[in-house]
Amino acid sequence: MLKAKLRIAQIDCTLANFGENLEQHCILAEEAIRDGADAIVFPELSLSGYNVQDAAQDIAMHIDDVRLNPLRELSGKITIICGGIELSEDYGVYNSAFMFEDGAGKSIHRKIYLPTYGMFEELRYFSAGQHIEALNSRRLGRIGVAICEDFWHVSVPYLLAHQGAQLLFVLMSSPLRLSPGSGTPAIVNQWQTIASTYAFLFSSYVACVNRVGNEDSFTYWGNSSLTGPEGNVVCASPLFEKHVMDTLIDFADIKRSRLHSSHFLDEDLRLISAELNDIITRQRLS
Repeated sequence: MLKAKLRIAQIDCTLANFGENLEQHCILAEEAIRDGADAIVFPELSLSGYNVQDAAQDIAMHIDDVRLNPLRELSGKITIICGGIELSEDYGVYNSAFMFEDGAGKSIHRKIYLPTYGMFEELRYFSAGQHIEALNSRRLGRIGVAICEDFWHVSVPYLLAHQGAQLLFVLMSSPLRLSPGSGTPAIVNQWQTIASTYAFLFSSYVACVNRVGNEDSFTYWGNSSLTGPEGNVVCASPLFEKHVMDTLIDFADIKRSRLHSSHFLDEDLRLISAELNDIITRQRLS
């Protein structure tokens, strides 16, 4: 049964400075290799910073861009999952998650749900992803990746889990508008509720990887976590501080959870598909 040592890198990013952010990724990946980690994962847009706005087009790069070679080279010894601004073959600009493994890079998810409300303006600068696809990692098994707002839509983790993903990553840049006050911000508890609910309902691990630091009026709160298949918090990073956290993914825990309760395996996908088709047909006719 597969086990994997995962390092979660709760970092700050320098806005619109790819070179500085890349250097930080390489340093942390090299440290993780020395410490025997199988994989390291970074937050949303970790290679660029979040609030890039019009600079997104200038920063965007294809996954095969030579500037990403240092991560490709390191991935011969460790799997690297990070966030970047992707330029597609047809020149679409995406908020994407990249995976580097065994000397190759792969775009593994383009953010689908781009928030454009309140403090957020993503739809002005990015195209929306159109696919939800789990994938195989040699070191991590079958995984699924979502980006921040995607996880507020149950369809994304639902479809990833039913494609066989037993480890769900959500790369985040979740901010507060103002400087933090006393007590735990409500958004922190809301995110953990979501992570625990999905982990329990899908009998899977959920790794939330959030950033810290400040950009303009945004304050990023961190508190990255790993939640186990019973919905229990395995470990969590502190609020508002840079932190590197190691944790062991033991897929035997998923086996035990699913043997104890088959609620996830009993899901009737054909029924769901038929009902969704009926809803779509009715909406077209109305």
